[in-house]
Amino acid sequence: MHRPPHLSALMSRRGVLSHGALLAGGATVAGGVLVAASASAKISQKGVSYQVTPKGAARCDKCKFWKPPATCTLVDGVISPAGWCTLYATK
Repeated sequence: MHRPPHLSALMSRRGVLSHGALLAGGATVAGGVLVAASASAKISQKGVSYQVTPKGAARCDKCKFWKPPATCTLVDGVISPAGWCTLYATK
């Protein structure tokens, strides 16, 4: 069965749009998974030269990554409020 040219063009456009929407949706889902994976991965204390004492006035409880009572958004494990690491960034 031969289709008229205008119907073939319509089917082609529909197919392209359909596949494009699927690819865009898949990319969005994949991107969300990558962001979630990286957000949950923390750096080891050793990897950032963590110490339980401050470095001058710089201390964990004054850092923008500090999460009371004793955690950090970037560093794994229990973190002392008076500690310090190489990722320190003032609030």
